[in-house]
Amino acid sequence: MELVAERAPFVLDAFAFAFGAVVGSFLNVVIARLPAGESLVSPGSRCPRCKTPIAWYDNVPILAWLWLRGRCRSCGLPISIRYPVVELLVAVLAVAVERKFGPSGAALGFFAFTAALVALSYIDLDTWLLPHEITWPLIALGLLSPLWNPSLRFADSAIGAAAGAGFFAAIALFGEKVLKRETMGWGDVYLLGGIGAWLGWQSLLAVVLFSAVQGSIVGALLLWLKRSRGDEPGRPAKDKKAAAAGAKGAVAASDDDWVPPPHAVPFGPFLALAALEQMLIGAVVQDAWVGLMERLWG
Repeated sequence: MELVAERAPFVLDAFAFAFGAVVGSFLNVVIARLPAGESLVSPGSRCPRCKTPIAWYDNVPILAWLWLRGRCRSCGLPISIRYPVVELLVAVLAVAVERKFGPSGAALGFFAFTAALVALSYIDLDTWLLPHEITWPLIALGLLSPLWNPSLRFADSAIGAAAGAGFFAAIALFGEKVLKRETMGWGDVYLLGGIGAWLGWQSLLAVVLFSAVQGSIVGALLLWLKRSRGDEPGRPAKDKKAAAAGAKGAVAASDDDWVPPPHAVPFGPFLALAALEQMLIGAVVQDAWVGLMERLWG
């Protein structure tokens, strides 16, 4: 009996890891195709360089990239390391969710939430867009999440969605109407609304705080690195337009010529990171934060 009990966690971890890797492989398709307005199901997996269809045995998550040494079997050109990184990241997060919530409906629900956050993060890093094809369903499913997450009440979910979206919407409208410039993308508005729906209004303050602190640290570091190497131009506007074709939600149409400054980073990945931290290790992070503030301010 003890041997069976010892094996059970390993079996669950292994299943979660494999399942997460497969989902991560699909997310690579979402990240590449959704911003370009392409179908997610047809054609099947293909080399991003030569467009040759990839055989099933060359499409095994993580392992295929390794045994092919990061190159396409057909054309021999390199395939980005991002593909196995996304698969490995989602696999590890799947294990973390399984260990946090056990084999339950809540675990499945929160894994779907996690997968959406990963996809949104990478799309935002590539295009500075958070497509509403993901953010809107994220809000809708979050409002239904108390059905499989008994620790969250419907009222807390609804208040979280309204408060999260409302807070960032106020910042966005203030920038548009008063400052006459973009201060907050509307994709970030919907994303925080979705986070509030999934985690409840009680988590919003921590998520906003953690994302702002971590984003500021990374932004300051990138600015320092750019300055140490000299000023560099931002991404050409035409490249941004091409990447954003078919995606909507983060930047208004009048901002088509906007080019991110060299030191800028999109905010969506930091919101996603903070949401995952709050979901998986919220109590630990908050205790560490309070302890740090106590030491700094006495």
